[in-house]
Amino acid sequence: MLKELIDAVASRYGFRADEYSAVWDGSEFDETRDPHMLVIAVKDGRQVSVEISGAAVGNPWQPLREIENAFRELQRRAAPRGD
Repeated sequence: MLKELIDAVASRYGFRADEYSAVWDGSEFDETRDPHMLVIAVKDGRQVSVEISGAAVGNPWQPLREIENAFRELQRRAAPRGD
């Protein structure tokens, strides 16, 4: 469910699936970790890290604000297209 949420938010902010990657907890999701670290990186090298509590991961709507803020920040720092 979280992958679908991340994909939906990315699309809302103008990112196509092939333009970014989302990595949990360094390389793979670790259920025992609290907080979790989500790193969203775009192909041009920009990235943003988001801390999400273990409790929030259990409720996919709870981390929505943090995920939206991450994509908003990446969108703001976007390099001009066509250069």
